[in-house]
Amino acid sequence: MVKNERSSVVFPALKNSITNLSMRIKYYKLSNICSYMSILLFGILFFITIGGCTTTEETVEAEPEIPIKKKGLFRQEIDGGKNSVYVIEETQGNKRILRVLLQRGDLKSNLIHPIDSPNFVIAVPLQDATSKILTLKTAAFELSLKLNIDQLLSRYLSPERFNVSVIINWDKKLLQEVQLKNIPLDTDLSKTQAVVDDELDEEAGITESAKRDHELKEALKSVQISVLLDNTLPETQEQFLLKLIPAQEFFNTERGDTVTVERTSFPKPFSDSIAPYEEQIVRRKLTELLMKYVAKTDFVVNVKFSLIESNEKQEDSPPSASNIKMEINLLLDDTVLPEIDDFLKEAVPLAVNFDESRGDTLAIIRKTFPERSADSISPEQRTALKDYRTKILEAFQTGDYVSGLEWAAKGLRVAVKRSDKIFILKMKGSLHFLLEEKEEALETWEHVQRLDPDDEEVRQMLNNLE
Repeated sequence: MVKNERSSVVFPALKNSITNLSMRIKYYKLSNICSYMSILLFGILFFITIGGCTTTEETVEAEPEIPIKKKGLFRQEIDGGKNSVYVIEETQGNKRILRVLLQRGDLKSNLIHPIDSPNFVIAVPLQDATSKILTLKTAAFELSLKLNIDQLLSRYLSPERFNVSVIINWDKKLLQEVQLKNIPLDTDLSKTQAVVDDELDEEAGITESAKRDHELKEALKSVQISVLLDNTLPETQEQFLLKLIPAQEFFNTERGDTVTVERTSFPKPFSDSIAPYEEQIVRRKLTELLMKYVAKTDFVVNVKFSLIESNEKQEDSPPSASNIKMEINLLLDDTVLPEIDDFLKEAVPLAVNFDESRGDTLAIIRKTFPERSADSISPEQRTALKDYRTKILEAFQTGDYVSGLEWAAKGLRVAVKRSDKIFILKMKGSLHFLLEEKEEALETWEHVQRLDPDDEEVRQMLNNLE
């Protein structure tokens, strides 16, 4: 009985516990499902939000695009389009670009240049024969201009006394346009580089066509010419150059061309003198003058130039015709007649540009020259001297004293040995005496006595004359 009651109580309680447990399990499952649903819902909302933003951006970009307008500016092609150049201007609203399409064989390039201002410049990197040819042409143009100026100045100055430098400022925009217009698309790129270089050098040589290249002249921005002059050139030459160069056809003052002249001391190629070329000219003139009256073995000419000190000039004085002064020294053998000295003092200033006011000086020095050896006298000289002596004696004997003086003058220019000179001088004095030219005879015999004080014959003739 008791046992049945316990069972009736325990089993219903156990049944309720099982029921409660099953209810809790269902609740937990439902809770988990709700949690998963919440996470899933949150994730869906998150991706929707992200997706909504992306969709909005794509909607903005998907607005209608502004059409691009294209305009062809330049076109050139050969070999069926294997080598070609296209220049296209593309406009999209306020945005403008320049597209340059280059193709040379297998080499292709697509260059895009934005046009930001009216002064926009196209820079086409042509790393081949085209850019080299243009560079050589501009260099040849500059060199030809320099050579033109060199030839111009050489008409008035010695080439060793000046140096010309030419710098051309190119308009890059116009120069690039010249480059695009003159691309040699028919250049055979299959040739070796050496052959191409030779052809380019020939094409870019200094020719008349290069000098008159109209397109290159149009690309000139300005020309700067600098002339370096030797200090020895006069100031008048400097002022002349400052007027000469601007008067040429290539010079344009309005364009901004300039010419400057500077001075420096040029190195002397074969002399320590500051003016070796002037020395050569003056020495040659004096030598030609002296050889007409004096044997070439009986004189020495020395010419030296020096700068005129700046403090010797007045500040406001006009430009001088010369910056140098001249010092002339003539060394004569003592056998030369004294009358030559007076003659040279008058003849030398007339033969050269002698100006005593600027400091030029002339000095005549007498010395006894050493006797030349017999071996240094040529057979022709011996024969000529013997002939002159014979003709002088014949003129003395026949009374043709004037012709005798002429032969004596010729003999003195040929005679080398001192004894021969003294003999001819003695005969010359006697001929003057016979022509009753006593002053000339006295001067000649006195000169012989100075050369040979022991000559009794001359002493006796002087005593008779006195």
